[in-house]
Amino acid sequence: MIRRENSDYRFSPLPLGRGEKVLFLNLVRGFKTEVNMPEKETNKANWYPVRVLYGKAGAVKNTLDEEDIEYYYPMRLVEKEVGGLLKYVEEPLVRSLIFINTTPSGLQRVKTRYSASLIPYYGKVGESSLKAPVTVPDDQMERFIKLCEMKEAGLEYLGEDEPKYHLGDKVRVTEGIFKGFEGHIKRIRHDRKLIVTIEGVAAFATRFIPPAMLEKI
Repeated sequence: MIRRENSDYRFSPLPLGRGEKVLFLNLVRGFKTEVNMPEKETNKANWYPVRVLYGKAGAVKNTLDEEDIEYYYPMRLVEKEVGGLLKYVEEPLVRSLIFINTTPSGLQRVKTRYSASLIPYYGKVGESSLKAPVTVPDDQMERFIKLCEMKEAGLEYLGEDEPKYHLGDKVRVTEGIFKGFEGHIKRIRHDRKLIVTIEGVAAFATRFIPPAMLEKI
């Protein structure tokens, strides 16, 4: 199978207590995006984050499967009461976000098929008005996938990436599963959270990281 969905793990949500310290992560060693200049060669595959609107995620995934195009659709398990019983229910981490690993021409084929319901993320090149689809480098995409599949991470989608997620004291995680990550500390809704950002695309919050595991840089 070409598709990649992190649907085979199980975990209990990890609630964050009031006042817990958590790290804001705008990965210096992490999830930078790039803007592609127009290319002469179209045979190089890239990871393209795309918005999928109007509940078309299932149809888009079916098309990608049919065309043997690799994609990543992050999933999570949440606790819900069903028929009076507490069960784990699988749901998308972000319903409208799919990462597609394909060539520029492959992306265009899928985009043409779904017209207004599939929209790549775009970024400016310098100060010009030229726009091209944003891509996530392979190594950083692998790190993001690994993070999504850590049951201990307790990822929560916050929304699209914004400047506020890039402010605050810059720190490095020195121990634990997040060791080596660098980012920023900032308070949100009375808590201090670890934020993983895919630049220009999305921001995610993870669980609490003890202050003793952080160092300012």
